[in-house]
Amino acid sequence: MRYQQQNPEGAFRIVFLHGSGGGPDTAFMDFFAEQGIALGAELVRPDFPYWEKVRETGKPRPPNKMQALLDAIDELLSELQQDNKPLVLMGKSLGSRVMLRLADKYGAKAVIALGFPFHPPQKPEKSRLEELEMTQAPGLILQGTRDPFSKPLLKRAEQGQSVELPHNWQLQWLEGADHGFAATKAKAENTPKLWQQAADAIKEFIQ
Repeated sequence: MRYQQQNPEGAFRIVFLHGSGGGPDTAFMDFFAEQGIALGAELVRPDFPYWEKVRETGKPRPPNKMQALLDAIDELLSELQQDNKPLVLMGKSLGSRVMLRLADKYGAKAVIALGFPFHPPQKPEKSRLEELEMTQAPGLILQGTRDPFSKPLLKRAEQGQSVELPHNWQLQWLEGADHGFAATKAKAENTPKLWQQAADAIKEFIQ
């Protein structure tokens, strides 16, 4: 499968999986990849199978079914991890759902979710919270308070109800950020600050 590899001499490896609506080359993905490299990591950004088709055709496509995504990343990790380099898995939205399903198989020392899709926006009654139990690796979720995928969760938190995550996960809110960690148009100057806030949290979590 197609993937980008940066800083191959890094002391540990971050495999960074993209979300459903944008591939591995967005400004968001570029920024957080560079932050990982600054921490001394090798950075690997694969294309999901459907994104390879997007590259070929130039036309948007829906994501593959979860099993197809898992199979593709499983095959890649089985090749990459032959060297047993310390592994961190990081995912944007859909990518985070894929990574946590493979983390324990490959002994990931940490997993990081950038905008976990807790609840489909049109189906707030459907929860993916239980998916977090699929890994025992230490996990960090960075979530915007304006993210439509976490409205039910935030509402509970605002009402003083505890948001119970599996013991190995921690959740940090980014005030005013949407699903891509962007501020509102009226406060667009805050977006770089939000991205840096997220990067600082990742650095603290990994180190």
